[in-house]
Parts: sequence; structure tokens; C-alpha cells
Amino acid sequence: MRKIFLFTYFILSIPYLVYSQQESKFPVNDSFQYLIDTANNLTFEYKIKESLEYAIKAANYAHELDNDHYKSEAYYLMAYNYETLVDYKNAEQYFKKSLKYAEEANDSLLILWNNNGLGNVHSDGYKDLEASLVFYSKATEFGKLLNDSQEYMTPVINLAWTYIDAKQFDKAIPYLEEANKLVVENRDIEGYCEVYYLKGRLALSQNQYAEAEEYFKESIEIAEKHNMLLELSYLYEARAEMFEKKGNLTEAYNDIKRFQEYKDKVYNKEKLKQIEIARVSFNVDEYKRELEVTKTEKEYQTKMAKNNRTINIISVAGLIFLLATAFFLYIGYRSKKKLNHVLKDKNKQLIEAKAQAEKLTQVKSQFISTVSHELRTPLYGVVGITSLLLEDKDVLEKHKQLLGSLKFSGDYLLNLINNVLQISKIESNKVRLAKTPTNLFKLSQNLLNSFEYQAKSKDNELILDVPNDLPDALNVDSLRLSEILINLIGNASKFTEKGRIWLRIKILNKENNTIYIRYEVEDSGVGIPDDKKDFVFEKFSQVDRESNKVEGTGLGLSIVKNLLEMMDSKVHLESNEGRGAKFYFDLKFEILEEGEEHSVNERNNGTTNVYRRILVAEDNKINQIVTKNLLSLIGYDCVIVENGFNALQMVKKEDFDLILMDLNMPYLNGSEATKRIREFDKTTPIIALTAAELGEVQEECLAIGMNDIINKPLNKNDLRDIIAKNLLP
Repeated sequence: MRKIFLFTYFILSIPYLVYSQQESKFPVNDSFQYLIDTANNLTFEYKIKESLEYAIKAANYAHELDNDHYKSEAYYLMAYNYETLVDYKNAEQYFKKSLKYAEEANDSLLILWNNNGLGNVHSDGYKDLEASLVFYSKATEFGKLLNDSQEYMTPVINLAWTYIDAKQFDKAIPYLEEANKLVVENRDIEGYCEVYYLKGRLALSQNQYAEAEEYFKESIEIAEKHNMLLELSYLYEARAEMFEKKGNLTEAYNDIKRFQEYKDKVYNKEKLKQIEIARVSFNVDEYKRELEVTKTEKEYQTKMAKNNRTINIISVAGLIFLLATAFFLYIGYRSKKKLNHVLKDKNKQLIEAKAQAEKLTQVKSQFISTVSHELRTPLYGVVGITSLLLEDKDVLEKHKQLLGSLKFSGDYLLNLINNVLQISKIESNKVRLAKTPTNLFKLSQNLLNSFEYQAKSKDNELILDVPNDLPDALNVDSLRLSEILINLIGNASKFTEKGRIWLRIKILNKENNTIYIRYEVEDSGVGIPDDKKDFVFEKFSQVDRESNKVEGTGLGLSIVKNLLEMMDSKVHLESNEGRGAKFYFDLKFEILEEGEEHSVNERNNGTTNVYRRILVAEDNKINQIVTKNLLSLIGYDCVIVENGFNALQMVKKEDFDLILMDLNMPYLNGSEATKRIREFDKTTPIIALTAAELGEVQEECLAIGMNDIINKPLNKNDLRDIIAKNLLP
């Protein structure tokens, strides 16, 4: 029997233990904490079914909040309940789920608990001592990192216990000695009892009977004083074995009787578990029965209603129009039969046409995706090398102007590719909304700043107008909102010279935790005639295309319109020709309690001063040069390999702090290379490099063990931010 890690004291204090160490990282949510505390109290009272219900509610709420730390807590409690029910299969499943979210939340305490729990499952449930040793060892590693001797003590005792069970006594000794120090340091009564018990077993294995008897005696005195029934059962069993080896059969017999006595008491307590298992099974069966009765009654009522309706129709029709009905039925039957044949042919043609259309749509989407990928790859070289040259202080000013124009053209071409790909995704219903905590002021400020170069080239002034009472954190799909604002600001910049462009946020209303916001993008440009206001939202449309003065595909406003419709909103336009234009739309957001999120740069300020070594897997020679120089500018050293196979070999031979892995490479692609690396290296962060649309490959990349993904062509700031975000401290 392993020492169970989850005590009532620990569960009740989960948030306070964690938050005292990482207060800013895991803020307390009172509603979630209530569910966790209630479930824990019910577990302590052996009301496992009720506890599981509250734990499941806590898990659902954690997913609504999209908080990995809360998810880990809820799944851990579910796993412990299943372990209490001796359902080791479900316990293992939920310990693993909890461990996954604990690792994503970087919560060392929960990682320790879950590894210890998995060790219990493999030791007590599966009797797989080798597997349990692996999990207990991981738990001890995190116990050292926590610098908390109370948490560290449990997996150390479990390691000593497991080695003794496996009769590997030499390996058990150092862990037992360390456990003894920790027990003394923490004055842990149960720890004293377990350590003395293990020392007695160790002495017994060495035939040191007097020493073993003394340890067993001390451990039994502690257990009897504190009414530790389970411990007393295995203590008397161990001492009986010792007396038997000494030949003292009378004492052995007396201890066996005591062992049986305490085992019966434990059994009486354990009966509560079995009763709870029966109650859970009964409730499931009862629910099935109720469901079956309800289904039968519904079918019966439907059948009766249908029969009554048929009888009434037949009766009325038969009494009044018997002969006429028979005639019309005959005519109708022949017409219906003929019509059925026609419909069958038409349906067949329709199915074939639908299949052909779907095939053509798929081919079109694949073609656009492939073309965009092929265009992005050389663009990486163009934009990347241009950016590097602009960073070079030795480049002449006149050449910098030319390079600036070249970079603008490259960025413009990249934006064009993105717009074509975006409209294709919208048409094929592949766009999905994903809300995250967002600071709208910072988001709007960053977007407006990105148009600074373009504004200076046209002598325009950019103005941001945000109310002071705008909440710091709102639940927003920041990616889609950014796409909408980029297209609107870009459109305003295109038709404005020597003027002003305003980006405004207005609060329309606040209700509890909901806020209604209006976004306005206004310019003092050429304006839009009344007869062209609807036309501008159509694909490939431009107001001044006839004069050939403006660039672009005419997709921007169409994308804005479609994305806002997905967000249950609508874009509005106010404009007079020659007096500028104003686009505005309204959105509803949830107000979050977490407060303002810090940027990646703020969280990781100064981390690049530390020497770091990065492995880059990239087959394109130009991309290799660009990536290496970008990393050098940021402050990182790198090693470059040309394919996934070479990357795999390098990781086996040398240590790297982070890996940048291109997805499309010869011999062994980035996905397969990552899978093989994750077989022996679970910790080194791997970031995918791809010229494909992120939404098409992101889920697959994360599923195989990659930590993050970034789009080509790279720029220095994005590359620095994503490396700082994922680099291990």
C-alpha cells in the first residue's frame, strides 16, 4: 500500500500553496475554489459520487475560463476519486490529463502531485514497480525544484518503499536516509511511522532481528497512539514475519492475530468504498431504465397521435368524397410514380454536381494554399535580407531608402497573399473564432504603430482615441479583430494623403461582466460617392480602379464584412465625396477579472543576455542565411542543419536550449523529426517554421509535441518574442 499524496489539508490549501509562491501567475477564482473545496470535503466523507459531480463541474468551469492551472486541479481531484474507488484505469487517465495541463501551466507542485499519483497507480493498481519508480523519480525532481521539504518528503519515502518491495535494498538505503532527515525536519507523525517501518524491513532483510524489532516497536507505538489502522495492519504483518524467521512462533501467531484484527477494521472502513461503487452503478442503471421508459412512452404517444390523425382523415374523406377520392388517388398515384422517376434522375445529377463542385472547391483551396506557400518561401529571403540590410549601420542612406522601398513592396506582396488566402478560407468555412484575454488599448496601439512607415511616406497623422475607463482584459478573438482593423486602417491610408487617420474606441454600454464597444476608423481622404457605398464591400472592387491610381486586390473590405458577420456584427459606412470616410462596427465582449496581460517582451526582459544555443533545421540556403543573421541580431548563437534527419542526430549528440524546425524538408520532414526527438527528449522547446497558413498546421504541430509555431517570412521582433516565450529559464 503506497502513501496517498492527496490529503484533505493539501487539497483545501491547493490555491494558497500555489498562489503564495506564484501569486501573479495563478489568481484565485472564488467560484472555482468553491467547487474544489466542496468536492474535496465530500471525498473526505467517502461521498465519492457527489465529489465526482463537483469535480466535473470544476473541470467544465476551468475549460470555460480556459485556465490550464484550474483544469489541472479539477482533473487531479477526479483522478484521486477514481483511485479511492480502486478504479485504476480511470485514475491513470485523469492523472495524465491533469499532468498535461500542469505542464502547460508550468505548475511544478501539480506536476509533482500527478507524478506521485501515477506512481501509486502503477504500484498499487498494476503492480508494475519499474514504472512506479520512474514516476516517483520525476516527482522527487520537482520536489527539489520547489524547495519545499514537506512536498519533497512523500515521493522520497515512496521511492525507498518501492525499492524495498522490489528487494533492491542497496538502492533503497540513500532514499531512506534522506526520508529520515525530512521527517525529522517536518515533524511528520505519519512520516515517522513509515520511516521506522521501512527501517525495520531493511534490518529484517539483513537478518538484524534485534534492530528490526526495535524499529517495528517504535512504529507500532506511533500508529496505536494516533489510531492509524492501515499502518497497524501492515506493521503487525511485517513483525509476524520477523518472529517467524527467528523461530518465535508464539509471538508470530499473536502478531498475525493482531494483523487480522486491524485488517478487518480497515475492511470495515473500506466497505464504504464498495457501497459507493454500488451507488454509482445503481444510479447509472436507474438512469438507463428511466430513459428507456421515457423513450417507450414517447414512441407510443407518437404512434397513437399518428393513428388518430390518419383515422380522422380517412373517415371524413371516405364519408364525403369516397368515389372522387378513389379516382384522384389513382390519377395521383400515376403522376407520383412518374414524378418519382424524374426526381430520382434529378437527385442523381444533383449529387454528381455537388461532388464535382466540392472537388473543385477543394482543388481551388489546395491550389491557393500551395501557391501562397511557394510565394512565401522566396519572400522570406526578400523581406529577411532586406530587413538585415536595413539593420546594417554601414549601408548608405540612399541605399537605405531603396531598401525601404523594397521591403515595403515585399510586405505589400505578403499582405496581398494573405488576403487572397483569407477570403478563400472564409468561403470554405475554415475560419474559426478563438477568444483569449486581450488588452484592447495595447492591441490598437500596436496596430496603429505598424502603419507608421506608410503614414510618414504619405505625410499622414495617425491618432488613437481610447476612453480611460476601458477595462484592461477582455475576452476577444484578437487575431480576427486585428485582421479587421488592419484592413480598415490600410484602406484609410490608401485613400488619404497629407491628412489624418483616427482609430477610436467608444464604450456604448456596460452590463455586469459584459461591455458593448464601438470601433471607428475615420480618415480625411477622398471619400466615397453615394452610388459606390455598397459596391466597396464586394470582392475585387475598388472605387477608383478606373483611374488606376490605387493598388490592391479589392479584398480588404470584403474580408472585413465577412469576419464581422461571423462575430455577429455588421460594418457601417459614413462618407461624403471629398470629405473623407468613417467605417464603424459594434462588438460585445466579456470583461475578465485577471487584469491586464503583460507582453512577452515585458515578461522576458533581459533574457537574451544569457548565452543560449539554438538548433535551426532549414533546407533552403537563403532562409538559412536570413535566420542565422536574425538570431545573431537578437543575441543567440545557432547551429544549422539541412534536414530533419540531421537535426535528430544533432539533438542526440549535443545539448540545445531550443530548436527551430522547418516543417517541409527532404529525407525527414519536421513533423517526423519532432516525433522521434520527443521519444527521448521531452523538454527542449521545439518551434515550427512554416510558410503555410498557421490554422492549417497548428493543431497537428502541437499534437506531435511541438511547443509553438511561427509563420514565414520571419521578422526580428516576432522571432525574438516567440523564442523568449518558449525558452526554458
